[in-house]
Amino acid sequence: MRPDPRSPGSSRPAPAASRTSTPTRIRTRIRSRRRTLLRSATVAGAAALLGVAMTGQSWASTPTSSWSTGAPTPVSRLTLPMSFESAPDAGGIYFAYYTTLESGTRPYAGFQPKEVDADGRPTLQAVFSSFNAAATTTDANCSYGADGGAGVSCAARFAYTKGTMYALVLQRASVTGDTQLMTGDVVDEATGATVTHIGSFSLPSDSGRFKPADSGFIEPYLTAGCGQQVTVTYGAPVGSEGGTDYTGGLPADTDPSSGSCLSTTSTSTPQGRQVTVTGDTFTG
Repeated sequence: MRPDPRSPGSSRPAPAASRTSTPTRIRTRIRSRRRTLLRSATVAGAAALLGVAMTGQSWASTPTSSWSTGAPTPVSRLTLPMSFESAPDAGGIYFAYYTTLESGTRPYAGFQPKEVDADGRPTLQAVFSSFNAAATTTDANCSYGADGGAGVSCAARFAYTKGTMYALVLQRASVTGDTQLMTGDVVDEATGATVTHIGSFSLPSDSGRFKPADSGFIEPYLTAGCGQQVTVTYGAPVGSEGGTDYTGGLPADTDPSSGSCLSTTSTSTPQGRQVTVTGDTFTG
């Protein structure tokens, strides 16, 4: 951030007119300082919300995925389906999609298996995050900070049924002046019903729409992930623009040659691309 030319550390003198408005300048600085403190204080809250400890496992590389909607242009809405066939009732592995915008800023979204809820039902956590330092939010599901850096992180947990296809629905929902509103929801693919709202945040309007094709990753964000096995099914991604839906092919996954504790096997099924992820300390 460029220094205020009227701040005490600046070598540039204050304009004469501003010297008569000291109370206003003080109130402005206090408000600015409060906003800065608020953002800093919520970084830790965002990490807790996502269940990603600051001391979590770090890997040189992870299994990756690639996907395409087949749309000829950028799109205003992405629908990214996935079902969980089997998963431990614990955090550890993150199935993520990159969702790059026209400007190059790169939000990502995905699912994380989590602990059972109070009724003993298995749960997933849906995530929608931006690392853009200009991102802002007023959404109760979101906090400032992304993996300890600038940005916004949004998350929501929901009880799920194994084998049911749930879709991340991400939208450039509106453009107002110099900002655009980005929203994320989880939808039941079979019924079209909204399962949960993940969150929303605003970006500069020149961030643009989603690119029609991108990649993703499968990350053991906790050390426990290296001892887990999870089977998911990737459905075909859909991009929507101007009232037209474009459905792409099934995503493909690739293992790194080294540097990851996870390995994958995959097969095509009538529902989509089924991928089993196994940690190198998984014992069955």
